[in-house]
Amino acid sequence: MSNHPLIVVEAPDARGLRAVRVRGETIGRVWSARGLRRLLRRAGVPPDDLDVDAPGRLYWEADESSWPDCPWRRWAAGALMALGLLVSAAILFRVGATDAFNALAYGGRVVGVAFIAAALAEAVAALAVCDYWGKRAIRYSGPVVLAGVGTVLVTDLMFLITQIQGRDYTPFLWLWIGLVLWVAWALWTLTRQKVWQGIQHPRGIALSVVVSGVIGLVGLTYSQMYLPYSTPVKIPFSISFGESTLSADGTVLHVPAHVEFRNTGSVRVYVVGTMWTVIGWPTQYSEKGIGESDWKWETLHYDRTFRHVKYGFSRMLGTGNFAGPGDRLDPGMNLSNDFVIDVPLRSGLGRIEIDATASFVRADRGKLGNSYASSREVSWDPETGRHLQDAPDWLTPKGDDFYRFHSKIYHSSEMLNLTHSTDYATGWWVFPKGGIDVAKGDTNPYLYVSIFRDPEGKERLSDSEQEPYGMTTETQSTERTVDQLLRAAKK
Repeated sequence: MSNHPLIVVEAPDARGLRAVRVRGETIGRVWSARGLRRLLRRAGVPPDDLDVDAPGRLYWEADESSWPDCPWRRWAAGALMALGLLVSAAILFRVGATDAFNALAYGGRVVGVAFIAAALAEAVAALAVCDYWGKRAIRYSGPVVLAGVGTVLVTDLMFLITQIQGRDYTPFLWLWIGLVLWVAWALWTLTRQKVWQGIQHPRGIALSVVVSGVIGLVGLTYSQMYLPYSTPVKIPFSISFGESTLSADGTVLHVPAHVEFRNTGSVRVYVVGTMWTVIGWPTQYSEKGIGESDWKWETLHYDRTFRHVKYGFSRMLGTGNFAGPGDRLDPGMNLSNDFVIDVPLRSGLGRIEIDATASFVRADRGKLGNSYASSREVSWDPETGRHLQDAPDWLTPKGDDFYRFHSKIYHSSEMLNLTHSTDYATGWWVFPKGGIDVAKGDTNPYLYVSIFRDPEGKERLSDSEQEPYGMTTETQSTERTVDQLLRAAKK
C-alpha cells in the first residue's frame, strides 16, 4: 500500500462538487465517479488505482456514494441563462449594426454603436455561463454573467418603454416581456448563488450599472425624441408670377410662374408629393354687388368673398409637379421650378389663380421606402384613357381618375421600426370630374397625402399618430387679374 498514492476525495460542496487531493495536492474537483476516474487518469495515477470502488484505494471524507449533482438540471439552467443572453445580444447587434450605419439622425448612430458594444458584452457573458455553471475555473465568470444580465435588463427596458410610448403593437412586444421575465429569473438564480461574493466593491458596480442605464435612457431620449423635434425644418416655399408677354398674334398671354422650393436648414427631407395647378375664372363685375345668399355661400366654401365680383365655373389651364415623388432634398439643395401658363384672351377668363402643394417628411424622423419613386399606379388605361379603378370613397366619388405613389415608411431608427407597427405613406393625385364650381367636362385636380396602416390606404392614421414622422403638407396660392397680366405684357 505504501507504493500507492494517497488519494483523498473531500465531501461535496454546496454545488455537489467534490475536491480531489493526491498526496496532499488538490488536483481538481469532480461531479461524479466517472469524472473522478477521468481526473485521476489525467493526473497520471497508475491504472491499478483507477478502480475507485475498490476498498482501500481512496479515502472518502464523506459517503462515497454521495454525488448530489443533477447534471441535466444544472445544464438546463445554464442553457436557459445563455439563451437569454444570446437572444438579447442578437437583437442588439442587429439593431446596433443597422443604426450605426443607416440611422437617419447622428444621435441614432451613436446609440447604434452603444448597442453593438452591449451585444458584445452579452456575448462574453454567455461564454462565461459555461464556466460559471461548470467548475468555475475563472474567478470572475460569475460577475461577468451578472453584468450581462444587468445589460439585458437595461436595454430590454429601453425597448419596452419605447414600445409603450409609441402605443403600437408589434409581435416583438412579447419578446420584450419574455426578456423581462427571463431577467427576473436570472437575477433570482444568481442571487441564490450569491454571485456578488466574488465581486470587489459590489455596491459601486451596481451603482455604475444604474448610472449607465440612466445615461442610456437619456441618450436615447435625446437622440430619438429631443433632437428631431427641436431642430426646425427651413424650406422656403412660395409661388409667384413672372413678367407676362403677348403672343405674336395678340390672342394668347404667356404668363411665367415660379415655385420656390429649397432647403435652407440643416434637416434633410424626403418629398412625398408636389403639385401645381393653374385655374382660370370667368368673372363678371357688378356695381350693385352680389346678394346676401351669394356672399354667404362664397364665404362658406372659399373662406372669402368679393361683393362686386361674380365668378363663373373654373377651367384648368395647367397642372404638374415641381419635384418628383421620393426626391431627397438635402440642406442647400434647390428644387425650385419655372413654368409658363398660356392664357387665351378671348376665353372670357378674368382671373388666374395658381395653387401649389408640397408634402414631405423629415429625414431625421422618417424615410420613404426605396420603392416609392417607382410605385405609381394609374386608375385609367394609358392607351385608351378608359377608367379602370375607383379611389376610396372617402377620397373622391366613384368614376374620378387618379394616380398614386405608395410604399412603407420607416422610422428614424431600427429600434423604432421594431417597436412600432409598419405604416405606409401614400400620395394621391386626383382629377375629379366636375364639381360645384368647375365647368362641365373640366377638372380641378388636387393632391392628398397621408400615412395609413395598410398599403391600400383604407385606415388613415390620426394627426397625432402621423406627427412622429414629421409629415408636413404646405399649400401656397396666388392670383392675378387678366387685366393686370395684360398691362404688364404691354409695358
